[in-house]
Amino acid sequence: MTRRYTLVVLAALVSFAALLGFVNLVDRAPDRTDLKADRSIVVIAAPGLRWADVTRAAYPDLRETLDYGAIGSVTPRGGKTGTCSTDAWLSLSAGRGVSVPALCTDPPKPAVAGSGARFADRSSWNTDEADRIGLLADRYRAAGKCVAAVGQDAALGALGSDGTVDSFTPSAKGARYDKCALTLVDASGGSARTTMAQLNEAFAGIPASATVIVTGLSDGPGRQEPGDARLRMLFVLGNSVKHGTLWSASVRQSGIVQLPDLTATFLAPLGPVPSQVQGSPLQLAPNETPSSSLVNQARQTDDQLRGVFDLSVPFFAGWALLGLTLGILLWRSRTRVVGWLPPVLTVWAAVPAATFLSALSPWAAWPAAPVWLVVFTLLFAGIIAAIAYAGRWRRTPTGPIIAVAIATWVVIGADVMHGSRLQFGSLLGLQPINGGRFYGMGNVGFGLFATSALIAAGLGAGALIVRGERRLAAVTIALAGLATVIIDGWPGWGADFGGPPAVVLAAVVLALLALAVRLRLRLVLFAGVAALAVAAVLAFADWLRPAESRTHLGKFVQQVIDGEGLGVVGDKLGANVQLVFGTPFSPLVPIALAVLIWMIARPTSRPGRALDDALARVRFGRETLIGLLVLWTFGFVLNDSGLALLLNGIGLALAFALALAAQTLRREQDPTIHI
Repeated sequence: MTRRYTLVVLAALVSFAALLGFVNLVDRAPDRTDLKADRSIVVIAAPGLRWADVTRAAYPDLRETLDYGAIGSVTPRGGKTGTCSTDAWLSLSAGRGVSVPALCTDPPKPAVAGSGARFADRSSWNTDEADRIGLLADRYRAAGKCVAAVGQDAALGALGSDGTVDSFTPSAKGARYDKCALTLVDASGGSARTTMAQLNEAFAGIPASATVIVTGLSDGPGRQEPGDARLRMLFVLGNSVKHGTLWSASVRQSGIVQLPDLTATFLAPLGPVPSQVQGSPLQLAPNETPSSSLVNQARQTDDQLRGVFDLSVPFFAGWALLGLTLGILLWRSRTRVVGWLPPVLTVWAAVPAATFLSALSPWAAWPAAPVWLVVFTLLFAGIIAAIAYAGRWRRTPTGPIIAVAIATWVVIGADVMHGSRLQFGSLLGLQPINGGRFYGMGNVGFGLFATSALIAAGLGAGALIVRGERRLAAVTIALAGLATVIIDGWPGWGADFGGPPAVVLAAVVLALLALAVRLRLRLVLFAGVAALAVAAVLAFADWLRPAESRTHLGKFVQQVIDGEGLGVVGDKLGANVQLVFGTPFSPLVPIALAVLIWMIARPTSRPGRALDDALARVRFGRETLIGLLVLWTFGFVLNDSGLALLLNGIGLALAFALALAAQTLRREQDPTIHI
């Protein structure tokens, strides 16, 4: 048995490596170089401008220049809703997201002071990032240089921490751009839409030696709503800038950067970028792709990200309603389960994994895009379910469920190891336009990834325990936990801090239960300390890399060294608490977790007895649920979006439970059935 087990493990490793190698082969990362600016940098902002707006009819002169520079999109990501122009300029100044809602509706006006300007009410701006505003100008002053502003709103980006602007010109008409090494220009003149004429006016005074950055910057002037959040256009033109696609290490997605990346780009020529800046200097992937194609790709990405954000709630509300309907049908027909119900429930359980695979399809470019997104998701779910019933494993009730759980784990794991391309644009993905992560393992993805790993390992361990192979059962759980921790926590892949400790602790508890070891408090505490040590080691390993290559794991270590660690932890705990009480229904999720824990802890109670009777029909089922409860509890506490982790983890487990119940009941009613 041991030899056969070893061969199966090796075959699984080889298959996964082959899959990853194939993905890397067909989608190779392009060569990239640092974006090198010329003697001076001029930033021309057209607030709210999207690539969908840049047509040959509306912006003919701009379209003519696109073949000579680098093209990309920027996500403003300044506030919790859409990002107004005021917040965007302040975010550019601070190098991180800044939100001052009051200033969106009533932007402050600078008072001219000599050749510069001053914001007299600077100290009254109410924001948690107040002490960060002015970082950009302060660093330029320290280097003996200055930042100029053209336009009232642009002065917000050029101000120093003392509220002053070195050089200020009220409008772009007749403005000169040779006064400072960096000039920020608001081409809109305060209007809601920047015209081609206004852009031409802003371009008129640019020296031939300057690098020019044209950007949509924000979601528009005035207060913005969540539905206004979009990707905004970004174009870089200069003597040393080749035609191609923009990229940044903070986003790691082709053609997309975030606003603090611009700040990092401005600061890079002065020396090391400060750790307070939540961005990385822009890089360029030169190519010969026509600008029209790059613009169309940017438009499609914008539509895709906006589409999945808008559709995620109604889609999964429908998914949950369908599951409720199927669950009621299963309950009513529990004495005689119809033959089509187990496969349908298996397809339903495969939907979360299928939402990631649907990002491979061109649904966003087709008419009636939401309909095609649903169609492709159901198509991929059907393919996963077909694979689940294709092998010999279908002969056991747990076989198809293990297969779907493994498929879910493989899809998310391979995607994270390849740069999170699928998570970036999927219904259960990173939601970048809402200020989520841009790469690595998001909390939603982690909830699905870790839950599917424990379910597959737990049910697989149950099959081994039936054969008297408890040690191999524990090894199975340990291997699944190890692989999950490495993929989730490795800085170049998942780059997750809160996930690995939860997985380590849950895997240790589940492995001990597989060995029939009694769980003592001292043993559990030791496992908890070891789990935190794993996260600390991963973060420290990331910190050892060069500053420009670090993920947020290494940056957190640096923040701890700089004395900012407690503030970061406090912000994450506050974000988690805010999510829990964000809506009247949000508290129901942790309450459901508490009820499950109580039912497991009190098996003699009526609800606990009913749950225990159901779990007794699945070998190692009760122990697997205990491992999941450990995972969800500690994952909920250690993550800033623990509620999302909890909701999706419990939802996936419930889907697997219903499919498994249908398989088990069907098999018990007729043991001769081979589904």
